[in-house]
Amino acid sequence: MVLLHLAAMWRDDGGPALRAVHVHHGLSSEADCWAELCAKVCQQYSVDLSVYRVCPATDEGKGLEAAARTARYAVYRQHLQAQEALLLAHHADDQVETVMQRLLRGTGPRGLAGMPRRRALGQGYLSRPLLGVPRSVIRNWADRHSLSYVTDASNLDDRFDRGFLRTEILPKLGQRWPGYRESIQRATTLQSDFLRQHYEQPLVLTENAMGEQALAYEATERSEESRRLLASSVHRWLSEHAVDVPGAVRLTEFVRQCFEARPDRCPEIDVGRGVLRAWRGLISFTSILSEPPHHLSANLVAGESCEVGGGEITWVRESGSRGFYPGEAVSVRYRGVGERFRRAGAHTGDFGTLCQAYDIPPWWRSRLPIFCRGETPLYIPLIGQLWEREYDEKDCSQRLVPLWQPIKPSPWN
Repeated sequence: MVLLHLAAMWRDDGGPALRAVHVHHGLSSEADCWAELCAKVCQQYSVDLSVYRVCPATDEGKGLEAAARTARYAVYRQHLQAQEALLLAHHADDQVETVMQRLLRGTGPRGLAGMPRRRALGQGYLSRPLLGVPRSVIRNWADRHSLSYVTDASNLDDRFDRGFLRTEILPKLGQRWPGYRESIQRATTLQSDFLRQHYEQPLVLTENAMGEQALAYEATERSEESRRLLASSVHRWLSEHAVDVPGAVRLTEFVRQCFEARPDRCPEIDVGRGVLRAWRGLISFTSILSEPPHHLSANLVAGESCEVGGGEITWVRESGSRGFYPGEAVSVRYRGVGERFRRAGAHTGDFGTLCQAYDIPPWWRSRLPIFCRGETPLYIPLIGQLWEREYDEKDCSQRLVPLWQPIKPSPWN
């Protein structure tokens, strides 16, 4: 409420327009009352309020705190508009608690730098203008201006990591080292400066066949040093994009599987905004994708751009192609169970083997549309032209082939 009060003063003094977002997690019996208080205060300041209800998913190996944060930031990313700034009220004590939690989880260099004051988020960015202000100063401001606010009881619940630090550990640190907050803040500032100076060399990344960002590694190198270096690279990769980095145990296990999993397996780990999957010496970042429909049935006209199967289709002419005639009716579907295909000049093979030959990751294969002339499969994206029993060699220069580009959400926002 203090941040809203300050922002409203700024607006009234010629600052930018304001709107407020409240995320209703539904985790507390007081949650409805908090939303009502937000509505009352926003009405008082003439600020439009949007309330979003979320259901944090804790069935993916995350604790309740992490699940709530993931759900909350998903709302922020989705609704933040271009050039907008999301103001968050994190303060100096929050920064100390965050760094302590990360330290106890075995965080890396970027984790020790704490929460950034500003970073990109969705189409805009987030800002933490109160990050250097102690909680006591903020509370005094609220009391002096008679601001209405509530205290979330879960913040003092020692069943949660942050609550345990706040009620049991940090008060004792304060008794022994009264200036520990300033010391930790100074350490995070020095760490941030160090990272800016020494991490100027970008991490070398590549892409998989579907255009997803990927980190390459040598799967046959199974030394302890190779595992440690890969874990460090993954940690840095995620940290540079402000993605929740898995704890040390989960990350170590994922890296172990990257080296030891059978060739037909794809080790994976959830990182909040998406999934890391390892296959054929690449660790790919896949954004959260909606489940594809079990069936796809569409009719197109060759030469007309459109969207099909979660992707955009454009058409190009290829010299000597056995593609479609301009204006020809084209049917699109997914592969059938057990269906086999034959590339021009090659033997017939099952779909999985064909995809492996073109490095198409397993998690994308169910999404590949198949372009047909009538009932006959003629073209598969990335794989190309299929063998056709009856082929007319005339007018090859006029034939068209489809280019299908999957519509993927922006990976890091």
